[in-house]
Amino acid sequence: MILGRAGLVAPKPEHPSGEQKVGRAMTGQLSEAQRRYNPLAIVACCMGLVPLLYISAGYTELIDLDIRLLIPVLLLGVCAIAVGAVGLKQIKTTGQRGRGMAIAACVAGTAIFAAQAFSFVYLMVMGWSSYTCFPPDPC
Repeated sequence: MILGRAGLVAPKPEHPSGEQKVGRAMTGQLSEAQRRYNPLAIVACCMGLVPLLYISAGYTELIDLDIRLLIPVLLLGVCAIAVGAVGLKQIKTTGQRGRGMAIAACVAGTAIFAAQAFSFVYLMVMGWSSYTCFPPDPC
């Protein structure tokens, strides 16, 4: 018996097979090669990294940033954070692979959000004159 807050507490017995428990899943049942990647982690990684590449290419002036695409890029970043968090929870519960991808999606979504916030503040301070949605008039 162990003395705990509630008084004497019996120690929890280990699993009979001696497998390591991760969340609620037993990882000893499947080998590393048999465990699948979490689909939400893969989707979140794509949702976070593709817009991040678009924004970083736009800031380095490799491509022209279209203002009409910045709102969907921001929404993809926020969705990448949400889907990555759900994927992390599923990975912890089921013992699937893909934890690094889900974390990368959350980091990329946060970076997208920070870059968009910086851009918005910059445009509010410097003015919207250099960034237009439509081509300038020829006259």
